[in-house]
Amino acid sequence: MYEEFMHTQAIRQTKRDMIEVGKRLERKGLLVGKGGKYSVRIGENEILLTASGFCKSEIDEDQISVVDLEGNLLSGLKPALDIRMHLEIYRTMPEICAIVHSHPPIATGFAMSNYDFKGFYMPEAMLDIGGIEVTDFSVPTTEQVPQVVHRSIVKNPKVRALILKGHGVLCFSSVNVMDACYKMECLEAVCDAVLVSNALGGAYKMTEDEIRGVRKLFAGK
Repeated sequence: MYEEFMHTQAIRQTKRDMIEVGKRLERKGLLVGKGGKYSVRIGENEILLTASGFCKSEIDEDQISVVDLEGNLLSGLKPALDIRMHLEIYRTMPEICAIVHSHPPIATGFAMSNYDFKGFYMPEAMLDIGGIEVTDFSVPTTEQVPQVVHRSIVKNPKVRALILKGHGVLCFSSVNVMDACYKMECLEAVCDAVLVSNALGGAYKMTEDEIRGVRKLFAGK
């Protein structure tokens, strides 16, 4: 009985955190209209998911549904088709417990460009985000979306930020939904810094020794 009570309390707190994510991203200008979606794994085969068709800065607990990892609705409002990219990450990366999807203006500009982040290294981004990957283009809400997501996360298992070519951004965390939100904020700042560095003649390229040194530092060695 106590375990059931604590689980219920944890779910309520998680829903409050998801609601706060929408408000936080809206305050920072990283949320556009009714776009975006957030999810949190709450069990081996269950996730909480924000419903589509609502401004995520204005939702309450009634707009957060429960679905299984096959996308079947367990309670709440029917999810949108773009739930597939969330499910693909949870199925392929069991360590991930939270995902935030949004369309932050600068990062979405990168999604619309041909910039690929290859050879890009910034110590703070390596620590706060982890890997950044750009997916291939896919038609939104189709089966192509989880397919390109799958290819990117298999290519780089350490990735925690996916820039969806022609679409938006996915950030995910093995900690909680607020951590995924922080990664989204950091990614937008990184994209802004890349724009500035390019305007100033191009970003500094870390050497292999410098990259290894940063990774060693973050690993606590």
